Amino acid sequence: MTDQAASLRVIRGDRRDPLSPAPRRERAIAITGGKGGVGKSTIAVGLATAYARAGARTLMVDADFGMADLNLLLGVAPSRSLLDALDGTPVDDVVVSAHGIALLPALNGSYALAMMDGAARRRTLELVEALAGRFDTVVLDVAAGIGASQATFAAAASDAVVVVNPEPLSMADAYACLKVLATHHRVEHAFVVPNRVSGQAQADDIVGRLSDLVARFLDLRLTPLPPVPADPAVSEAAHLGVPLLCHRPDAPAARGIARVARALDAIAPPDARADAARGFWRRHLAVAGEMP
Repeated sequence: MTDQAASLRVIRGDRRDPLSPAPRRERAIAITGGKGGVGKSTIAVGLATAYARAGARTLMVDADFGMADLNLLLGVAPSRSLLDALDGTPVDDVVVSAHGIALLPALNGSYALAMMDGAARRRTLELVEALAGRFDTVVLDVAAGIGASQATFAAAASDAVVVVNPEPLSMADAYACLKVLATHHRVEHAFVVPNRVSGQAQADDIVGRLSDLVARFLDLRLTPLPPVPADPAVSEAAHLGVPLLCHRPDAPAARGIARVARALDAIAPPDARADAARGFWRRHLAVAGEMP
């Protein structure tokens, strides 16, 4: 309990902020969920903001390669994208900054990125890994679906976080995502965030049903994270192009996301911490080797 409590504190001189995550632990977090529209990007931007505000050097990767929207949520208009980096533009000329976060943007409507082959996926991992050495935290916002690109990037990060909301289709698609990660990429552990819930009872019901399915059919450990409540402030922040934790840090959803960030640091399993000590990727070489 002492180690967990310590991981929830950020020390600035002799001041301690009990609401901030630990800033300097190396972390690579992939946010996924199978279904579009469940709030993956909101959670991803929120986590990146929480870690950046705590003092971590934070990189976001828009891994929704052909339908990118992190630039809109962060209020920036990049002139270049990952596609330029894959074509030879120095990656430093592609990365943009906003709200204390560095962003490697993708490109909305790019067929080439949406349909990237194994060589392009491998090259993208290499680009991100080269950047990651300059950062404490990497957050990947993974596209909806269970295709090769989505599963590759969700499986590569040291922590995979599956976002699920109360919609029945969200539950089914979250399970499908976990099934692909477990059976095709040998992922042994994942986190789940109940999003847009009405309260703790609904969050517990969602996690309970998903956990039952996973326990029955998959060789996978599933760890629940704190729920994020439904909150109109999320739409307000998206409309303004400002991260929720900057726009309304005291809003219920912002406080929920901040709890998720703290919990990830406090309860990340020992194997994930060991992998993080060796680098950001859980299975970089293995995943790259599996790419067709």
